[in-house]
Amino acid sequence: MLVDTIFTNARVFNVFLKRWQTTDIAVLSGKILYIGNTETAGLTSKETVNCGRKPLIPGLIDIHLHIESSLCTPCTFASAVLPHGVTTVVSEPHEIANVFGLKGIEEMIRVSKGAAIDIFYGVPSSVPSTKRELETTGGVIGTAELETLLRRYPEVVCLGEVMNYSSMIHNFTGLVEKKIHSRTLNMIDYIKDTYPLTAIEGHCPSVRNLDLAKLLYLGIDSDHCLQDLEGMHQRLANGMFVEIQEKSVTQEIITYLQEHDVDGRYSFVTDDVPPDILQERGHLDYIVRKAMEKGLSLEKVITATSLAPAERMGFRNRGIIAPGKLADFILLRDESPDFVIEDVYKKGIKYTAPARTSAARSFNHSFYDSFSLPEQFTIDEMFTISVNKKFEAQKKVKCHVIRKNNRDTYTTCAVKSIEVINKTIDWESPRSDVNLVLVIDRYSGKAQTAQGLLDGIRIHKGAFCSSYAHDHHNILLAGDNITDMKKAFHWVVTERGGMCTVSSGKILSSVRLSIGGILSEAPMDVLSKDVLSVQQSLRQLGIDHANPIMSMCTLTLPVSPELKITDKGLIDVRQSKRVPLIIE
Repeated sequence: MLVDTIFTNARVFNVFLKRWQTTDIAVLSGKILYIGNTETAGLTSKETVNCGRKPLIPGLIDIHLHIESSLCTPCTFASAVLPHGVTTVVSEPHEIANVFGLKGIEEMIRVSKGAAIDIFYGVPSSVPSTKRELETTGGVIGTAELETLLRRYPEVVCLGEVMNYSSMIHNFTGLVEKKIHSRTLNMIDYIKDTYPLTAIEGHCPSVRNLDLAKLLYLGIDSDHCLQDLEGMHQRLANGMFVEIQEKSVTQEIITYLQEHDVDGRYSFVTDDVPPDILQERGHLDYIVRKAMEKGLSLEKVITATSLAPAERMGFRNRGIIAPGKLADFILLRDESPDFVIEDVYKKGIKYTAPARTSAARSFNHSFYDSFSLPEQFTIDEMFTISVNKKFEAQKKVKCHVIRKNNRDTYTTCAVKSIEVINKTIDWESPRSDVNLVLVIDRYSGKAQTAQGLLDGIRIHKGAFCSSYAHDHHNILLAGDNITDMKKAFHWVVTERGGMCTVSSGKILSSVRLSIGGILSEAPMDVLSKDVLSVQQSLRQLGIDHANPIMSMCTLTLPVSPELKITDKGLIDVRQSKRVPLIIE
C-alpha cells in the first residue's frame, strides 16, 4: 500500500500504556494510518522522514485564548504560533463581540478560513462581562445568538468563560435569561438542555468552598484563572478541569502536578499573549518550558498539551499519536526540559516560513470604524472633578482609589485623602501622587465618561490612551497631566483606534488598531515591534510590570478583582456594584 509519508525511527510516547517506543508512523491524506514496522506491514511512501530516534509528540492544543489579545488577525496569529508547535486552538472572541456583537464573531470565523492551524471558537457567554448597567458595549450576546452560532458553525465548540461569577454565586442563578422558541432559558441551561456534550468554560478567580461548589452545581466545570495550591486542589478534588496559565506555573503547583495522578484533568493555556511577547518568548511552548524547568516530566506535558485539552473540548480526531488521528506532530531535539522544537508538521506537511506579504484588508469594510462620538466632542470638562457643596470648605476629601501592583492585573480598593482647591480635587498636584483615569463610551454616540483615580504603580509625566480596554473596549485614558492626556486621546480618536503614550507633549509610541479599535492587519514582526515600543515607553513612564499594556488595559475589566472602572463609574468587582469616587 502506498502512503504519503513514513516517519521512521520516531520516539513516541503511548499515553495509554505510559511508555515510549521507537517506531515508524505512516501518514495518509493528513491522518495517521499505521504505527509500527512499516516494512513488515508492506507500506511504501512517496516521502520518508528519518526522525533519528528523537521524540515525535502531538501538536500542542491551546483551548483557552483570545486571538484579539495578540492584536492581530486570525491568519496572522496562526502563522505566528505554528512554528511554536501550536496546531489547534480554541479562541473565545469576546473582545470583538463586545465591539460588534454577533456579526463580530461571525466575521472572525469567516476570516479564519485557510489559517495555518485549526482555529475553533467558543461563544462568549459574558458580553457584556457583567450587568449592562455597569458598562456600555457595542454588542450583546445572549441565548438567541448562542443558538445561531452553534447551529450555523461547526467551528463553535464550547460556551466561553462565564465571567459574571460573582453575580452567579450571590444570586445562585445562571446567566441572563433570554426567550427562545417560547421558552425562557439562560445560556448555561440552554447548553445543558440542548447541547449536553458541549463544554462550559469558567472564570473563577480565588473562588473556593461553597462558592466553588455553587458554580459547579450551575454547570461551570473549568477554571483558567490564577491558581494557588489549595485552590487548585479543591478544583481537582471536585472534578473541575483546570487550565493553567503561565502565572500559575509556580514551583508548588508543578510539584503537585508531578507528584499526583491527575493527568487528563488539567491542561496548559495561554489566555492573553501580546505580539511582542509572542515574538520574543514563544507561545504555549514557553509555558511548557517553564513547567519542565520546574520539574514536570515530558510525559505529563504531552498529556497536558494534547490528549487532555482534546478530550475537554470533545475533539475525537486529534490529541494523540494513533491511527485515524490528524498527523499534527512536533519533532523535538531531545527529551530535555529545554523543549527545543526542530520541526513542526501540520496534517503531515512540514511547516516552512511563508514568504513575506504586504498587509491587506481582510475584514468587511464596516469593521474599520467602530467609533460613535458626538460631533465636536471634547473631553475638556472631564478633567475637572468637582466636590459636593458639603465638602467645598474642606481642605481634603477621602476618595476611593484604584491601587495597582506590579505582579498581576488584580487591583485593590484604597482610600486616600486628596487636596481640594477651588472646589475641585487637585489630582494634578505631585502631592496627590495619583493618576486621573477616564473611560469614555465610544458606542452609543453619547460619550458618557467616568472618572477615577489610580495609585500604586502609575504614570509619571505622561499619559496613555487605548481603544483596546478589556472587555468592553471603550476608550481608556490615564495620566498625570491634562496636556499629555488630551494629545493621547486626540491621536486614538483621529486614528479610529489604537493605543499610544505621550510625554511632554510628544508621542513616544503608538500602535494603530484599525479593525474595531482592537486589531491590526500589520505583519506580526511589524506589529510586535510597535507593541514593544508601547510596552517600553509605559515602563519608562512608571508602569513597572511584566506586561504593562495588559496591566493598564485591564483597569476597565469589571470581573477582575477588586476595584475597576468602566464608562459607568468605579466598580466594586466582588459586590458587582458601583461605588462613588468621593466618599461621603
